[in-house]
Amino acid sequence: MKEDALLKIANDIKDQNLREKVISLIKEPRLSMLEAPDKSTGFKDSPASKRRHHSYEKGLIIHTVAMTKLALNLSDILEEIYGVRADRDVVIAASLLHDLFKYITYTEIYPGKYGRSKLGERLDHLSLITGELYTRKFPLDVIHAVVAHHGDGSPIEPRTIEALLVHMADRTDAEINDKAFFAAKDIIRECLAKEVLTLPKDVSPFQIILAKKEGGCDAVRRRFASLI
Repeated sequence: MKEDALLKIANDIKDQNLREKVISLIKEPRLSMLEAPDKSTGFKDSPASKRRHHSYEKGLIIHTVAMTKLALNLSDILEEIYGVRADRDVVIAASLLHDLFKYITYTEIYPGKYGRSKLGERLDHLSLITGELYTRKFPLDVIHAVVAHHGDGSPIEPRTIEALLVHMADRTDAEINDKAFFAAKDIIRECLAKEVLTLPKDVSPFQIILAKKEGGCDAVRRRFASLI
């Protein structure tokens, strides 16, 4: 999955000024006031975490696309079932940008093993994106939804419908992938007698789980033994 998937969703933002701000950041995700560390992971290939959910190449973009779609679907359900209309522009913008600067807080120690960059040892991704959104004069509701996306673990809990949707979508996608990732590693251990830190490029944990379900360890060995 490429950053083009993020830009495609960003183009659904109706407010032109907000749309342009979001697209500009996605196309060139750089800090205005700080220099990015030389040895950080690249945005296009970055994982979304060091050891848990989406902790593999391109995991950051995959997570961002998935949770944005989840947030939009939750918005639809909220309107259809509860009669509450969320500001979809805010939901899209905050979802697309919530983890944007994770990539500069990570460095790849060796394939599949990630640590913190020099900048990441001093500042977390939430502080970095919050400061950047203020610098670029994003709307307050977008900034709030980004700041609050960790829920009770955020500097402030969600206090708008949009912020709550972003938080719930982020947590849901992270937990689903986290469970699948560890299940896939257990299957690899069982079927291939190997311990892995990460998964091969372009192999998702769900593919491994489905292979085991459909054909047992034989299917796992047939499809993935040469890749792992």
